[in-house]
Amino acid sequence: MNRLTEETIKQATVGKMMTCQEVSSYSPQEIREAISGLVAEHKTILAEALVEAGLALYPESEDILAIASLMAMQRQDWGQAASLLRLLIDQQGINTTPYSYIMLIRALRCNLEYAEALSICIDAHEKHPDHPDIDAEFKVLTSILGLKPYPADESLDSEEEDVLSPAVLEKSNPSKAKETAETSVISDQTK
Repeated sequence: MNRLTEETIKQATVGKMMTCQEVSSYSPQEIREAISGLVAEHKTILAEALVEAGLALYPESEDILAIASLMAMQRQDWGQAASLLRLLIDQQGINTTPYSYIMLIRALRCNLEYAEALSICIDAHEKHPDHPDIDAEFKVLTSILGLKPYPADESLDSEEEDVLSPAVLEKSNPSKAKETAETSVISDQTK
């Protein structure tokens, strides 16, 4: 238990909360560790108070954004979690970890924002190819959205997988496919 955790608990036992000024003498890392310690001791109300103080004092700190987003996810405030995770990813920039992306994808998925989650998942895959958890999220999202993911080698195995192939068009609407083919032939003859 760090000093801040002890001080927060001590003040809470006498019915007081620490002020932002008192908390400001601690680093973002110390605040994150204190929040984690309070959660481990099932003192989530005190932890939430420290989250608010940490966000007020250090709104761009990766430590504070990470623990604040986890706290939002714990209380199932998916919109707040997604907002904080977006800020965290912006702060991390090119050093964004796969788990920051995964947590954002999950927060969006839980908030029923499937298309946005899929978009973030694709971005995450480009930055962290073949990461098993990102791949698993991609499979879940494509399943939810009813999309058919590309084969592993990204090549089409048969003409039927190409939705614009003449065979597939003919199966879906035989008269329209014939019309399209005839128009194409006439167009070629007039050239």
